[in-house]
Amino acid sequence: MGSKKRKASALTDQAVSSSSRRSRRRRRHRRKDRPTSRRERRPEWRDWAALPGNVLCAILGRLQIDILCGTGAGLACASWRRAAVEDPLLWRRIDLADTDGDKEKEPPAWWRAMARTAVDRSAGQCESFRGRVDGDFMLYLAKRAPSLRSLRVTRLSVVPGQKLIAQAMEKLPMLEQLVVSNGLFEKPLLCAVLDHCPRLHLLDARGCITFTTTGKRLVARCESRIKNLWLPRLPRGCSCCRRRAQKIADEEDK
Repeated sequence: MGSKKRKASALTDQAVSSSSRRSRRRRRHRRKDRPTSRRERRPEWRDWAALPGNVLCAILGRLQIDILCGTGAGLACASWRRAAVEDPLLWRRIDLADTDGDKEKEPPAWWRAMARTAVDRSAGQCESFRGRVDGDFMLYLAKRAPSLRSLRVTRLSVVPGQKLIAQAMEKLPMLEQLVVSNGLFEKPLLCAVLDHCPRLHLLDARGCITFTTTGKRLVARCESRIKNLWLPRLPRGCSCCRRRAQKIADEEDK
């Protein structure tokens, strides 16, 4: 009887010890899964003013309109302000597309000043511009950004005329992409692009209209020179008038 009692007591002690070990393991797991305290959850402090130049340019490059308007990230600190004003890398790709402002027929004076400021800050290194364009600004852009490779026009204003825009194309021999989403795209502008932009491989003017029918010879020249080509569309009219206009354009284009 004594031995049986000793065996039962040993089994009981073993069961209690294993149970206590399981309890300790459960408590350890609970401590690991327990949410950290407020002090432990506090994020590590970072010096945003000490970001590398390329990272800072990537951030500020998405806020160009806010910076030019004198609000937002450009006023965060002295280093960000210095980068926004003095670093040409930030303005190598200028994006001033504004859906609401682009609906106006002519750009307001404040927009012209903002666009010129962006071009000036690029210090001649601008390679890409996106936004609305008129004749005066197009000449200014061509003069200050001779290395421009991509031009995406959200609205092409016709005042003071397309002759100024055609003249500006003569100063952009590095242009590779020209996309015009809204406006008037006439034959003189098309000829200027063909004659003075030898590197152009994309011309998308299907968002524009033209009142001059393009002759077959000029169309063939465009297709042989430009790999990706979409010409402007003609206004709606009767089929007889279209055929007659096409015949006249083909005869004049010989």
